[in-house]
Amino acid sequence: MGQRGTNEFLRVKVDTPAFKVEISSQEPGSALPELRKILELMSMDEEIVYEEFVAEELKTTFSDGFINNQKAMTAVKQILKQEDDYRIATTMIPSTATLDLEQDTQSIKVQKRDVQKAITQLTTNIDEKAVKQGIIHIGGALDRDSRVLVVDHIHKHMPTAHLRAFQTPLKNKDVLVECIFFGEFPE
Repeated sequence: MGQRGTNEFLRVKVDTPAFKVEISSQEPGSALPELRKILELMSMDEEIVYEEFVAEELKTTFSDGFINNQKAMTAVKQILKQEDDYRIATTMIPSTATLDLEQDTQSIKVQKRDVQKAITQLTTNIDEKAVKQGIIHIGGALDRDSRVLVVDHIHKHMPTAHLRAFQTPLKNKDVLVECIFFGEFPE
């Protein structure tokens, strides 16, 4: 609050990516309650804008299989309400298809050394100790043992993190692994 002569004066400028306003008043007593209401509404808008920003980033980064997996996206949104710092990582793992002609089935498997190499690459730019929670999406028709192998290798890199895994059967030749990790990461 500034003063001009004996009159009180209020001038406030609020500049955020979502909202810009400049307010001036010669009656600060009546302007301040209105300003508080505006700031409270702005705070709500910023949360909505942030969620929209994250949703757009995920849409441009992750596969349609991840984005359209309602359980995975619900889990991401729930964690975003608690954690606002996250890191995204993706990798591909070569796979081998095995056909069983008698049973008329196909199983997709990954080799342990390929998983180790891919997960090491996946976590290279992630501060593993800072990860508190994470969502793992596996895109591909992996069998259960191979899926567990992938998730276990990620968990070995960040043993204190709470990780949840989801799978979507994609038609890729290789297996797509997409992760969003939440925590307090250094700048």
